Formats: sequence, C-alpha cells, structure tokens
Amino acid sequence: MSEIGRVENVIRRTMGSRVYYFGSITSDKVKGVTFVPVIEKSPKTPLQEIVEDGYQRPGSETRMNRFREFLKKNPESIVPPVLLSGRGKWKFEPDADNTPLGTLVVYGPAAILDGQHRLGGYVALFLQSEENGVRDVDFLLLDNLNREEEIKEFVTVNNTQVGVPKSLGIHIGSAIEGLERILGNIADEAWIAWELNVREDSPFLGRISRTKMSADHLFNLASVAKHIQRMFKDGAFDHCDAEEKLEISIKYWNLIQDLHPNQWADIEKLGVRGQGRRTFEYKLLELTGFIAWSSIGHSRILSGSYNSTSHTVDWERVQRIIEILSPRIDWRKDGQFEGLTGEVGGPRISREMEQVVSQHPL
Repeated sequence: MSEIGRVENVIRRTMGSRVYYFGSITSDKVKGVTFVPVIEKSPKTPLQEIVEDGYQRPGSETRMNRFREFLKKNPESIVPPVLLSGRGKWKFEPDADNTPLGTLVVYGPAAILDGQHRLGGYVALFLQSEENGVRDVDFLLLDNLNREEEIKEFVTVNNTQVGVPKSLGIHIGSAIEGLERILGNIADEAWIAWELNVREDSPFLGRISRTKMSADHLFNLASVAKHIQRMFKDGAFDHCDAEEKLEISIKYWNLIQDLHPNQWADIEKLGVRGQGRRTFEYKLLELTGFIAWSSIGHSRILSGSYNSTSHTVDWERVQRIIEILSPRIDWRKDGQFEGLTGEVGGPRISREMEQVVSQHPL
C-alpha cells in the first residue's frame, strides 16, 4: 500500500481491549483521507462518498454549509471530535519505545462514523477560502473494526443522540447482535418492510424510505416495520418465518388495493408537481390507513384466516372481509374521521372496521 498522508502528535489510548487514537488533522487535508460509506450519493457534497457496502444516509449540503457559517462566526469555539474508523489502514508509529505519542501513517481513507456534517463544514470553509479557511479538525480513530462492528458503533452513537433517522438505524442495524436494546427486536419486520419497497409484486414498490422522505414516498421504514410487527403479533404466527410473513403482507395489501381503486388512485399524485401527499383525498394511503389495516389484520382478518399447522391462509375469507369493509368505511379525509390521523386515527378506524365485520357474519 502506498502512503497517502501522515498525522503527527497523535495519542494512542486503550479502553479495555480496544485501541483508539486521538489527534488533529488540518481541514485542507482531511477530505483526502476520509470518506462517508453511504447508501446513495448526495446531490452535492464537499466530502468523499463511497456507495459500495455503504450504510449511512447521504449528507446534507445545507447542514454542512450552516456549520461552515458557524465556524466563520465562532473561530474560537470548541468543536467535538469526529469519529473515524481506520479499517486497518492507519498505522501507528510511536515516537519512542512504549510511548503513547506518535504518528499515524495513512494508507487508505478512514470511514466517517459520526460528524460528517461537521467535517463537511470544515472542508466547505477551506474550499470557500483556502487562504483563511484552514482549521484543525479533532478526531477519534477506532482501529481494525470489521463492517458489523463499524455499523454497531455508528448505530449506537447515532441512536443515542439526535441526527440519524430511525428508519436507517433499523434498516442497517436490526440484524446485528448487540443492538436489539437500542433498536428493538424487529429484524424480521425491518427486512419485510424493505422487501415491500423493492419487490416487483408489492403495491408499495418504491414507496418506502429508509432515509429522508421524498415526494415519491408514502411511509418511512421504521413505521412500516412497527406496524408489520403488530399485524403478526398473534400467537398463530409464532412459527411463521419472515419469508412467509412477507408473502402474506404482499397478498393482503394487493387485495386491499384491488378492492379500493378510488382511494388507491391517490398514489398517482406522488412525485407530481403541485400535488403529492398533501393533496390526497383519502386516508387509506396515509400512515393512518396503514395502521388501521394492520390492526384489523391482527384482530379480525389474518389471525382468523391463518392455519398455523398447514401454514396456509384462507384467502377467500380474507377477500370476503375486505369486500364487506370496502364500501362501508369512510376513508375521505374530510369525512367521518376528519382530523383523526396516525396513532389516534388508525386505531379509531380499526375499531369501526371491527364493528362492521361483527355485523356481517361470514
């Protein structure tokens, strides 16, 4: 490997068996020796980004520029160090035997685990004024983490402070051992939620976000995962694996779509200038609707139609119930449930659906 940089006056520290380093690097050099491992590229950023094996959301240039302006106005402010992962490519050379002081020789860029917007602000300031924009950037470098350990550090840091969308934390970290206490034990549901977004036969293809909600999205991944979990909480599904739950979810929602053509037409407004979610006429494709159908799916429809011995669903029964509900539930935003949304509106509509089903024996 060829050397791409050096950082002097570094302190080597240990915490238990973990080795880490504390040091400073100037903002004119930091871009060349760091990168952000992203899920998708930013429209514009002063930092290096790598998509391969990425797991972080793309950075916000607006936030970076706000921090750049903060640095300009507060040149003496103490800024917390950014957190880096050296990936075995930053080698420590002590100044003398057994001393904690030395030099980090850089053979490859380090992944930014925390502080990409601060780091972007430093780099943006330098790019704006090369003569007066060079600042020292403090960092902590963790050494020799594998990818899962790196993701664990990222999720742990960013789910105990404000910053990273819960959907992204769940998407990248729910299956990694040791993160359950922070994220909740919803690995299967997080996977199902994302499969609903990418499966060609899903009615939610391309409509679920794991980072920032765009004009084309209906829901964020965290919300979908949460209510998928609720939908399958009945004991009948205890031995039902994620693949089976996914197939049930897709077929269930395809039936709902087929039997609500007018309400589902709201989806055509997504991504259309001057329209979008704000112009929806119905609650069905709002989170309110997803909550209501997930709840009734658990209490009345799916749980009563699933045979846990044969792992089969009585889809004729499911369709009959949805056909009963379709003309009898008022999904209009200005109708019976006007003003009732989300965790308030969804359960309220679900109770109405249960009442309707009880009045129409199958």
